[in-house]
Amino acid sequence: MGNIGALLITLIAGVFFLFGFVLVRFVKRKKELTILATSMALVVMLGMVFFDLMPEIVEMSEVLLWGKWQKLFYVLGFMFLGILILKIFDIFLPHHHHEHHEHERNHAEHNHHLVHIGFIMTTSLILHNILEGMSIYIIGTESISAGFLTALAVGCHNLPLGIEVASSMEAIKQGTFLKRVLLTLLVFSSSVGALFLFFLGENISSYVLLALVCVACGMILYISLFELLLEITGYLKRRETYYGMVIGVIVILLMTFIH
Repeated sequence: MGNIGALLITLIAGVFFLFGFVLVRFVKRKKELTILATSMALVVMLGMVFFDLMPEIVEMSEVLLWGKWQKLFYVLGFMFLGILILKIFDIFLPHHHHEHHEHERNHAEHNHHLVHIGFIMTTSLILHNILEGMSIYIIGTESISAGFLTALAVGCHNLPLGIEVASSMEAIKQGTFLKRVLLTLLVFSSSVGALFLFFLGENISSYVLLALVCVACGMILYISLFELLLEITGYLKRRETYYGMVIGVIVILLMTFIH
């Protein structure tokens, strides 16, 4: 029953994405919400990298029976691979060059840019949450209460990310089926990771797990620095940008406290 319970609590993390999707539906001032969610997601994702993924990578790299420089090459190599994967994915998506103007003269171009962010952000978060689901599952098999708190902490930063993804993809008029598939995968991605371990057991190599975490970290960095940061630079005069950043810091603090 312990393994099944650990599997079930991974659903909690995905439910917070769903809350974010639903919230977007009921908010009328979508532009303000998008700006708020983008700046909030930037802070949360950078916090995820430096306070969650990086320490985990350092801890996991201890399994490598190599010298310091070989370990560093292994870690940075797979992080770069994560960045490269999204960059290649970026190239194959329609061109999305975007410049902000005070009155948004090209509204369609701006919407297209947000859709682009939504798609690549969703793709990277699916991989990240598959790995995070594995962590929740492992903790949950040791202690259900600790696994529950971990899933709750993960959910805290999934909520603003869910708002950002849903806000970015609101402009999609075509390809609705693909959008629904991606959003469904995002909601259940943590459980997918847990199911992987549930059926595979302890047969997955720690080297492979470390490589996957590094790839996910690279993807999150790419999204944060080359997409979200670029997006909010056009909104530095809007107060929603700074409100979002403050909320992002609060989310990170809550996530740390719950852990």
